[in-house]
Amino acid sequence: MHDIRLIRDNPDAFDAGLVRRGVKPQAEAIRELDAERRDVLTTQQVGQARRNALSKEFGDFKRQGLNPPTDLISELDSLKHNLPQGEIEAARLNAAIHDILSRHPNLPDANVPDGKDEADNVEMSRWGTLRDFTFTPKEHADIGPALGLDFETGALLSGSRFTFLRGAMARLQRALGQFMLDVQTGTNGHQECATPLLVKNDAMFGTGQLPKFTDDQFSAADMNGRAQLLKSALPSDFEDIMAATATGYC
Repeated sequence: MHDIRLIRDNPDAFDAGLVRRGVKPQAEAIRELDAERRDVLTTQQVGQARRNALSKEFGDFKRQGLNPPTDLISELDSLKHNLPQGEIEAARLNAAIHDILSRHPNLPDANVPDGKDEADNVEMSRWGTLRDFTFTPKEHADIGPALGLDFETGALLSGSRFTFLRGAMARLQRALGQFMLDVQTGTNGHQECATPLLVKNDAMFGTGQLPKFTDDQFSAADMNGRAQLLKSALPSDFEDIMAATATGYC
C-alpha cells in the first residue's frame, strides 16, 4: 500500500512509476481527495476546540445561576449537530483514500527494465547448465497420479486447486519443505518461525494478498456465523432444544 506522504511530496515520481506499470496517472486525484480530507479534519479540530470552549462558558453561566446567552446556545447546538456529520465525511474520505491507495500496484524499482511482457525480461544470472532432453518432458498431471498425486480426492475433500498426496508424493513434499528450511536457517541466516494459519485482513494487505487477490483467499466462518446458519437450518424449537441440552435435560 502506498504512503500518502510520498504522493504529496513527489506526485510526478508516483505517476511516472504508475505509467511504467501501465496505469494512468493518479496523483492529482489522490491529492485532491487528501486535501479535502485534511480540510475536513482541520474543520473538525477547530469545531471541537470551539465546542469545548463554549461548553465551559455554558457551565460557568449555570454555576453562577445565570441563563447562557441565546447566541452561545445556538452556536453550541449547531456544533453538536455539525461535528458528527464531519466525522461521517472524514470516515468516507479516509475509506476512499485507503481504497485507491491499496488498489494501485507497487512502483517499480529504477533498475527494473520496462517491458510489455515476460519476453522483455532481462536475465541477471544463470545457475548450472540447461539440460538438453532427449525426450519430451511431461506435465506433472501426467506423471503425478502414478506416484501418489491424487487430484480427484483433493477436489472431493476441499474443492478445486487442492490435491491429496499419497506415499512417495507425500514424502517428497515433506522432504522438500525440510530441505528448504534447513538451507534457509542453517546456511542463509534466516530464522525459522511457526506462524498462525489464519491471519487478519491487515496482515493480508501488508503482504500484498489483499485487495488484489481477494477472490483467491479462503476465509473461516466465526462461531456466531455458524450458529446463525444452524439456527436457520434447524426447526423453530432449535433454541429450546439447545437450552435443554445445555442444562442436561436432553
